[in-house]
Amino acid sequence: MTIDSVDVLTKLVSFDTRNDGPEKKPSKECPEFINNLLNDFSCRTELLESDGYYTAFGRRGQGRYKILFLAHFDIVPFGDGWKSDPLSLKIDGDIAYGRGTCDDKGNIVSLLLLAERLAEADLPCTIMFAASGDEEIGGRNGAEFLKNWLVKQGLFPDFVVIADGIHQQIIHRRRNALPTFIKVKEEISKIKGKPETVRFTTETYGSDTRHSAYLRPGVDRHAMLTASKYLDMHPQVVVKDVRGAFVKSNVVPDWVELDIIHPDPSSVEGTYDIALTNLMRSILSISQAAFPTRHSDKGKIICPNLLSRDSTLWTLYCDIRAMTNDNNAVEQAIQEAVSGKLELFSLKVSGGAGYVDVDPNSRLIRAMKWALEKEGIFYSVIEGFGGSDSRYFAGQGAELFDFGPQGDNTHGPNEWVSLKSIRENANAFYTMIEVLTREKSPV
Repeated sequence: MTIDSVDVLTKLVSFDTRNDGPEKKPSKECPEFINNLLNDFSCRTELLESDGYYTAFGRRGQGRYKILFLAHFDIVPFGDGWKSDPLSLKIDGDIAYGRGTCDDKGNIVSLLLLAERLAEADLPCTIMFAASGDEEIGGRNGAEFLKNWLVKQGLFPDFVVIADGIHQQIIHRRRNALPTFIKVKEEISKIKGKPETVRFTTETYGSDTRHSAYLRPGVDRHAMLTASKYLDMHPQVVVKDVRGAFVKSNVVPDWVELDIIHPDPSSVEGTYDIALTNLMRSILSISQAAFPTRHSDKGKIICPNLLSRDSTLWTLYCDIRAMTNDNNAVEQAIQEAVSGKLELFSLKVSGGAGYVDVDPNSRLIRAMKWALEKEGIFYSVIEGFGGSDSRYFAGQGAELFDFGPQGDNTHGPNEWVSLKSIRENANAFYTMIEVLTREKSPV
């Protein structure tokens, strides 16, 4: 069987695999489609399941090394600003638009093309392919479950390629993601003044991505931080309510609106929320919380991406990215940042899965460099912006890196991928495997 990369990508994009927590989980239709194609290429497949999340898995061959290629098929919600149907692939020359084209279904196509080529070869190694369904919400029931399953099966890999990157860059470092929940209890009061609704928007330089890990403070504008600065500049203003395009924990809202009151003794009386006002004012301070962390080329970021109210409790979710695994230090830093400004109901900072820091001179990365140079593909070795499933395999004895095609607008509108780069990556992966398994390897 010979697959057409555009046809396969069209089919993958058509699967509505939006992942929005327990309320909406991707079905097993997409991973079953992936497994069916892997079967066609002589892979032994299994459909793994953990808490309703599915992972497609296939393996073939045997030999000295075990090599795992891991991608994910789940996607984030669509958001606004699309010029085409997010679930219908739109082709414009070499560019293919659609939700998940770059993150991460284009990578799945590369892996299927690789499986097709391996079916005609007899390389002396065990090659494993996997595509998980919960990367976008943390990977506990996908990559982590897969890692533990592989250990039990005696299949833990020597080398891991996380097919979840961008711009054909070898990503060997990534910050930890430390989910943070800040809760305050509403405190309603009255004041005379003039009501107004003020709207703030997110602006990112050179891209429409809304993935918070890609945010570069000082260059990009976060709508919630902008709203907090507005309150900082207008210290007499109080907040009645807040609305926004709140999508997901790692997605920066496109816009935020504050219902505010400008104090004026001659105006009518209205109500406002003291706790909400103080919370919104404190966001700037929270974003500057100082805690120990290793250097990151991408910096330390604290992104207030979600705000919700449940009965009388407001919950602010902050997506924190830093080269640290010390959640206690982060929690203490936030407490110090809001001291005297905000009365907390609760504060919880999770430790995350850890940061990734792999030697760029490892044998696996040297092999990939060699393969990319042989295939004539320009590359760089970098620290990545966001988290990935690599964090579940880092520090476990496997060499690894993340890699992906040319594309952009990750988690934003009009996400796209280069079709040419999908095919190039499959060829590079094959050459990398061939180099790793040579008796006399150049690396």
